[in-house]
Amino acid sequence: MSTAPNRRHALVALAATIVALGLSVSILLMPWFTFVAAPVSGAPAITGFSEAGVREVAEQVRYFVTHRDAPPLPAIIDGQEGFDDSSVTHLVDVRKVILAARWITVLATILLGVVAAEALSRGELRGVSGGLRTAGWSMAGLVVLLGILGTVDFDSFFSAFHGVFFKAGTWTFPADAMIIRIFPEPFWTLAAGSWAVLTFVIAAALVVAGVVGKRVSKDMPGN
Repeated sequence: MSTAPNRRHALVALAATIVALGLSVSILLMPWFTFVAAPVSGAPAITGFSEAGVREVAEQVRYFVTHRDAPPLPAIIDGQEGFDDSSVTHLVDVRKVILAARWITVLATILLGVVAAEALSRGELRGVSGGLRTAGWSMAGLVVLLGILGTVDFDSFFSAFHGVFFKAGTWTFPADAMIIRIFPEPFWTLAAGSWAVLTFVIAAALVVAGVVGKRVSKDMPGN
């Protein structure tokens, strides 16, 4: 039996997983999420800013970490200390991770498209459909695992997550730092929950696409 379907399966599973994870994160990095989540996280009471003020500052940070040409973050906000050098340095590190993730997602999307197009041209969709199902189920399992870890000990999970991407000591700040007050813990809890829901939806879509692809592939010669 040819190993081509197995190779396609592996490539599609890897590429689809990367694309799906990148998509779920990208959705949360859109302006709508900070607009909704920042005020309801308790930031207005913590900072003393109005809801509009919290949204404005949160949007400045969101734009800063998603655009290389973003303007500097304010050092003073309404008479309060804003973003100091250590906060800005961390947010620059965050931006580097996000921009790198974007490029990885783009490359994975191209790979997925090339493999799928090649398989379609040959009428051999078995590896593609199998890879999509594997990606979907793997993502669903990842969400469940991370959900359990986060529920058992959110602080440890949060620390471990940051430790993967950032050097120790570069992402911890005093409780009165603006970066902490504008994005308090409830914000991140809401972000994690929203990411889980989005990822489950995307995972389900991948599984459905894989099932449909499997049925279609049975009607193709050579499958």
